[in-house]
Amino acid sequence: MMNLLVTLDSGYVYPLCCMLRSLVESNPNECINLYVAHSSLTEHNFRQIANALGNSDTEIYPIRLDDRLFENAPTKSRITKETYYRIFAPLYLPKSVDKILYIDPDTIILNSLHFFYSTDFGDNLIIGAKHFDGFVDSWNKFRRGIHRSDHYINAGVMLMNIEKMRECVTEKLIFDCVNKNQYRLFLADQDVINILFDGRIGTMSEYMINLDERCFKRLANHITVDDALAHVEQNTMIVHYNGKEKPWNNEYSGYLKGFFDIYAKPALKKEIRCVYAGA
Repeated sequence: MMNLLVTLDSGYVYPLCCMLRSLVESNPNECINLYVAHSSLTEHNFRQIANALGNSDTEIYPIRLDDRLFENAPTKSRITKETYYRIFAPLYLPKSVDKILYIDPDTIILNSLHFFYSTDFGDNLIIGAKHFDGFVDSWNKFRRGIHRSDHYINAGVMLMNIEKMRECVTEKLIFDCVNKNQYRLFLADQDVINILFDGRIGTMSEYMINLDERCFKRLANHITVDDALAHVEQNTMIVHYNGKEKPWNNEYSGYLKGFFDIYAKPALKKEIRCVYAGA
């Protein structure tokens, strides 16, 4: 059984459907509990999500978050109330959830997630992949006051030890962290997560669980692009389209678009069938 968390608004339902289509095709034997944290999705949106999952062994658990939960949340231009959905997961997920895999909707799942999901946390609360490489990684740790974690991670893909996080995560702790560090939170809740859990964040290779265009280009520096794409197809679990350009938009020019396109058309067809069914 795998617990999966996604957070989104209605603007990301289409890429989420593509991601879910890739998830069930790459993990055909997994029983999945899908928790969808939101504040504005409609019944029609959830029919689209269900259609994307097809006949897979997946249960959908909508979690509508009340804005009152975040009424005391410090907000800035890049820190909205929705920013806090990932950080607050230990507070709103059912008590039966002891761990969960959070994945951004702008991803594609290429291979089984079983190895990642089964990773031993050790003393860590979160396991993710580093967001930057080399000097930039070190600089981001320095300017945010991160001293104990090996790397600054990307919060778009995280295995979260919910059982242990419940022992230390509180609303006050989160808001205090934001207030204390608000002038250096350039990447919003991702910065908060890295600061808040400094020293209790483990890492797995970004080539495996969070491969983006920058990471792919580093890989393609050593082999041909075709060989690099074949390597990704065989070995990468999660491709992450975390830049400003997205593969469902015409201006996307990255090498990884083909992986999204594989699942875009089936997801779109399912969405159209849902609409024609009177959703």
